[in-house]
Amino acid sequence: MARGRPFLPAVRLGATLASRGALFWVSAALALLLVLFFGTEALAFSRAGMSDGLLLLPGACSSALVWGVGILIAFSASSRALRRDREEGIVALANARGVGRRYLAGRLAGLAVVIAAVCAGGTALVGLACVLASRRLHVAGAELAATAGAVLYSVVASITLATVAFAALGARSRPGGYLRLVFVLLVPDLVARFLDGVVADSWRELFSIPEALAALRGALLPGSLDPGRFLRALVVVLLVLGVALLFARRELSLASDTREGEAS
Repeated sequence: MARGRPFLPAVRLGATLASRGALFWVSAALALLLVLFFGTEALAFSRAGMSDGLLLLPGACSSALVWGVGILIAFSASSRALRRDREEGIVALANARGVGRRYLAGRLAGLAVVIAAVCAGGTALVGLACVLASRRLHVAGAELAATAGAVLYSVVASITLATVAFAALGARSRPGGYLRLVFVLLVPDLVARFLDGVVADSWRELFSIPEALAALRGALLPGSLDPGRFLRALVVVLLVLGVALLFARRELSLASDTREGEAS
């Protein structure tokens, strides 16, 4: 078998596992409500001639979906997932299908795909509504650019959430894992907000994951294109992903050691 072939089955397995459970469908229903809300707002802004407000809707929708829906999916899919997979024989099944070596990568990528399908997909729909609601051609062009930035934000945020969630929750008890995840996501963000007005925005927004992701999107907004800001934010996000991946591997080892200890 070719070396690259087992990865897609591993991703499909990860996506299937990430989309099971009642909380996923609750999250999907919430995403639908948010998309309908922002789509309705696009029509209202268009009728009121508020082109500036219309331009901000794709970004606002992407934030609401990522931090409202995406984080719920990440929580439900990653909580003790690495331990459960061993207990339920999913790791053994992956090994039997020849994708065991890519199990963790497939698990992370599958969750990222599911979150992105909901968040980036919903953002794209709202962006399309904004484009169609635009009354002038140049406004529609700006809406397309804003939508592209918001969709990119959603995709990168989905990958980040999937990796960070597994690093914090994959093999831990729920209370301990939730505390770690809250610490990683909220404490640096609180520090960044505390430094508002003390440190230049170009550096302050690199202190936390939400701020760095927002800078990534903001650097692509029409009229405020900033390649330097985009690259700085991208470097921070890549560093976060690298560290989170190392911790996710550690969680996998922890789950394996715990299972072997129970068996002995």
